[in-house]
Amino acid sequence: MDIIKYLQDFAATSEATYHVNPWIFLILFFGSAIPLYFGYFMIAKSALTIEGHKLKRKKIDKNQLRIGIIISVIAWWIPYVYVMIYGKLPINLWLIFIVIILITGILFIKTLHSKITKAEKG
Repeated sequence: MDIIKYLQDFAATSEATYHVNPWIFLILFFGSAIPLYFGYFMIAKSALTIEGHKLKRKKIDKNQLRIGIIISVIAWWIPYVYVMIYGKLPINLWLIFIVIILITGILFIKTLHSKITKAEKG
């Protein structure tokens, strides 16, 4: 039962320090997983099709690709927007927060762009 007490203390300390309820953050974080992966599914579906029991490439449906990216990005941002709106973070945490968001966003776009380019060529 020490773990439960620790989690309760951690939640109370986090809320008092940063003005963010960690339980709401966790609900938003795990709740956004379904739309996040649905967006990933749409991204994959925009370039792939199933014929028989095999996965095959197709001409990229750019509209479906855009919708998948928008859904994924919004779902990924939901818990962090909560922190941005309601949190009172010190400047060093804001800087870390912004750097993480920028780096992961840039890596996602770069990886996706390279895979789309490779798929269109091959």
